[in-house]
Amino acid sequence: MVGGRVHLDALANVQQSTPRQIQHLPPTSPTHFRMFQNQEREMVERSLRSLDEGGLYWGPLSVEEAHALLTAKPVGTFLVRDSTQADHLFSLSVRAHRGPVSMRIPFKKELFWFNNTHFDCMVKLLEYCVDTSHRKPFVFEGGESIIFSTPLRKNPIPKLQHLCRKSIIRHFGRDNVTKLPLMTSLQKYIEEFPFKI
Repeated sequence: MVGGRVHLDALANVQQSTPRQIQHLPPTSPTHFRMFQNQEREMVERSLRSLDEGGLYWGPLSVEEAHALLTAKPVGTFLVRDSTQADHLFSLSVRAHRGPVSMRIPFKKELFWFNNTHFDCMVKLLEYCVDTSHRKPFVFEGGESIIFSTPLRKNPIPKLQHLCRKSIIRHFGRDNVTKLPLMTSLQKYIEEFPFKI
């Protein structure tokens, strides 16, 4: 933000990098994930693109590695990684008061589930975790009270364009972005990651 206003023209000139291709295992490679049905593959790929675009996805990180990354971070810092469990795609690791904890995110009926709530996108689930736990922390087994505040991004310094995009979403809301008088390239850039997290 310069001089009290966001320079939207600068965002319009953003060099569009080609989206990373999601790597698929060859059919002969063993995997612990089940076969996707109906629209599941499309939903998972869309979630992976959004997680990656926001720098939120750490990939095949072990629970020990995730906890080591979070140990020195403030309470509420979290990250998304691959789950090692056969019936889950992702795990969410967060720095709680007593130390880092991890929880699996079930994917069933074409939705990602957390705390008896479901979403069609992992980033929407993360926004729910942040928004909800600020009002009232989640309480899990053993009485552990958990809040989600800040994602631990794989790339700690986000691009200026991404910060501006988040600011626009926060200020106008996801649903109102299409009503803004923006150039097509800028509109498309914002739609690639229409989240405030």
